[in-house]
Amino acid sequence: MANPIPKTRFLLAAGAAALVLLPTAAAQAGGSGHGPSGHQTIWRGDFDGAGAAWSVQTDGAAASWRGWTLTQRDDWFTAAAPEGVGCNPETDRPLDQRCFLDGRQQFSRSRGVIAVADNGVAAAKGAVVDGGNPVNSTLVSPGVPVGGKRAVELVFSSHYRQAHKAVGRVTVAFDGGAEQEILRYSAARVSANGGGDVISGQEVIRVDVPSRARTAVFRFAYSNNRPQMFWAVGDVVVRTPLPALSRGAKPVTFQVLSDIQVEGLPYTDGALDLLHRQAPNAKGLIFVGDIISGPREATQEQQVAEYAQVSEAFAGHKLPPVYPAIGNHDVRSRVLTMEQQIGNYVTWANQWGANITKTYYEKVIGGVPLIVLGPEAGVAEDEKNDISDAQMAFLSQRLAYWSTKGKQVLVQRHYPFEWTVSGTYGNFYENGPREFDIEKIIGKYPNVIYLSGHTHWSPYRRDWAAQVVVDGGHKDGYTAINTGALAMEFMPSPDDPWDEDSATDRPESPGVLTVSVYEDRTVVRAFDVLTGEQINEIEVANPAPRR
Repeated sequence: MANPIPKTRFLLAAGAAALVLLPTAAAQAGGSGHGPSGHQTIWRGDFDGAGAAWSVQTDGAAASWRGWTLTQRDDWFTAAAPEGVGCNPETDRPLDQRCFLDGRQQFSRSRGVIAVADNGVAAAKGAVVDGGNPVNSTLVSPGVPVGGKRAVELVFSSHYRQAHKAVGRVTVAFDGGAEQEILRYSAARVSANGGGDVISGQEVIRVDVPSRARTAVFRFAYSNNRPQMFWAVGDVVVRTPLPALSRGAKPVTFQVLSDIQVEGLPYTDGALDLLHRQAPNAKGLIFVGDIISGPREATQEQQVAEYAQVSEAFAGHKLPPVYPAIGNHDVRSRVLTMEQQIGNYVTWANQWGANITKTYYEKVIGGVPLIVLGPEAGVAEDEKNDISDAQMAFLSQRLAYWSTKGKQVLVQRHYPFEWTVSGTYGNFYENGPREFDIEKIIGKYPNVIYLSGHTHWSPYRRDWAAQVVVDGGHKDGYTAINTGALAMEFMPSPDDPWDEDSATDRPESPGVLTVSVYEDRTVVRAFDVLTGEQINEIEVANPAPRR
């Protein structure tokens, strides 16, 4: 597994949009007696169309890509691609290692224009980068108004590869005063990156504001004397921190697992025991699809037998009602019709308390809305896009309704969207036409928390959760969360930079989640089934809670 991270708490940011000073709706609302609820967005540092608000200071001779450059993500990949080298995995085997772009393409959470300091591309384009010609470049924000604030959070997406002597620094200066370092990346283990890479990460940095301070200027400084490696930044936001939860705050809690697929059955007992320990009063178990392995030649008897195996693993555990989504493995048989397989799924779900009749439905559980999406009988060879107009209308109507009620909504679907959570940079996760439509609807609502499985990428990864802004959608975006898997783990392919592969020497990390919904926020925690330890945590602010 590349770049596991220590057990750390992350707070998801609002996604970058226009460069404006704008309090969110949450800043205007009260919430549970905690004081101002949610995050107040003070400043959005978008690089799309508002880049003139940023300035770049680079020492030495100007050259293409030397120092911080504002660029479309895909243009960066194109600039980094090797010239004169075959990089088609269908025809050029084995692929030259230069085709792997040094991991640039693994910035899953990136969309649109980003800021890049890339010595490797600069050197390839003719810049001289060596000990006598180091690159020292600083990306400088305009003055951000912080008057009257005790503290702010600087939040940004970060994709960083550690070169031998490279250093990345973030500083803040108040009212034109001295710079204060608030983050450092370097080869030293004591640095924020632990001396290594930060792959598709998000940094949330609390900054105390001096009394009477009026403005803050943030600087991203990059120095590197090697003609290699890079730092890419996106989604820069300055906001107020969430207030602390009150002692008496009680959440509605859910257990979450995904992708048993028979192979994960040996981990199921441990997963359910762990979930019960962590969330003994859970109101529901959210099962994010791929209940069975579903061989393509499976008969009715064989498919029902696989469901029975999962039921046997569930037996003996004290479980809340189970609310499953249907996954691609649950409808893989080419012997059975889609209608038969959906019937098997519905029958199994109802044995465990779901009380459903089809693959998409809504439940209100302890006051928390759960919307489940799924393929319908119609396009057997393209389950991801087999979503009817009726289901699309259902999704639009229900999200609009819950938005007016100030509720955070859990939307559960087996499939992730492209360029969101871990691994979704890969070709396998490209959106189909219907998926673009689904995400466009979801992207209108910052109160949506979208739970997906399917990838089998580990929740240890930094981009296991992401805030995603959709073109034309809400400026704060929605929250996407990878729920992990009990079955085999996947990771970057060693043979194709745009593909994935199972972890042959599996770094055993079957994972599960708990989701705790409070009035003003939702807390999601990821756990390692084998160790029982918490491995990640995020808090997602409710953008408009009602009292």
